[in-house]
Amino acid sequence: MPVTVESCSHINISTLQKAIKKLVDKYYPESSQEEMHQHVMDELNKVEVNGQKFEFDSQPNYLGGFRWFFSCPKCNKRASKLFLPPITAKNREQRYLCKTCHKLKNQSAIMGQNKIYKKVTRPLKRMKEIEDRLTRGYMKGEKVQELLNEYETLENLMKASPEYRLFSFKKKHNLL
Repeated sequence: MPVTVESCSHINISTLQKAIKKLVDKYYPESSQEEMHQHVMDELNKVEVNGQKFEFDSQPNYLGGFRWFFSCPKCNKRASKLFLPPITAKNREQRYLCKTCHKLKNQSAIMGQNKIYKKVTRPLKRMKEIEDRLTRGYMKGEKVQELLNEYETLENLMKASPEYRLFSFKKKHNLL
């Protein structure tokens, strides 16, 4: 079975940078933008995960502040996430690298041509997205009706699909 993005551990620069920026804001509240950038860079350089240190890069944001990136340890390209494959993955380096260096793909890219994915998994995911949007809060009546119509259409298509009927049978009888 191929190693996918979903099966890997990852670190996200956005989450890391926000936590560090909050800390820097607390201890250096009167810093200029350049000083703030330097403080964040100093704190990021202290970060170590599983004994691995990282290099970082940033670019100015047109709204102010900076956008941060990891520099991939292998190819030195900018990346917002670095991935660590599971230990069971053969022929994979056990260190955080970018998606390209680990040759990772998303599950949907691999399964895209699979009938079960097209007729069962993708529609179920979309139906879940619709449910989440409807339960989240206020929307205009037309948008609610549009989402309900899409949900009903997906539901009817799936009920008519032999793949979905087999899937539901297996799920009902704990065969999955």
